[in-house]
Amino acid sequence: MITNHKSPKSDLDRKKLPNYWSNYFEYENDTELFNLSEIEILNLIEQKKTQERPFIDSQIELSNILTKLGVKHNFDRQFHERHPNSESGQVLGMQLYYLMLKDPETWVFCKTTKPGNLFPHATYFK
Repeated sequence: MITNHKSPKSDLDRKKLPNYWSNYFEYENDTELFNLSEIEILNLIEQKKTQERPFIDSQIELSNILTKLGVKHNFDRQFHERHPNSESGQVLGMQLYYLMLKDPETWVFCKTTKPGNLFPHATYFK
């Protein structure tokens, strides 16, 4: 479950999402790559839960996951071949968000923008 200090959310309202979420929904159908990234993201979440102060900086953690998947598999090449109009980091960011929504524990979601970054990224903490 995710909260942003307002109301908690535990599911996506697919009708109200911005158009770029269509890239994620397309990726959901790519079961091979989707399952690889889901396993890594779920492992990340479980590992972070064991820390005294669980904190996930999506930009850093997803970059690490993509690097790990690149070493173990041809993930990056396959992703770009199958999803040429999508950015892997952005799509995995949406996957992380969705998995955090489904997590039974409550995580606080914040958008952060670092100097020099054009777009915000997400951080989660408990």
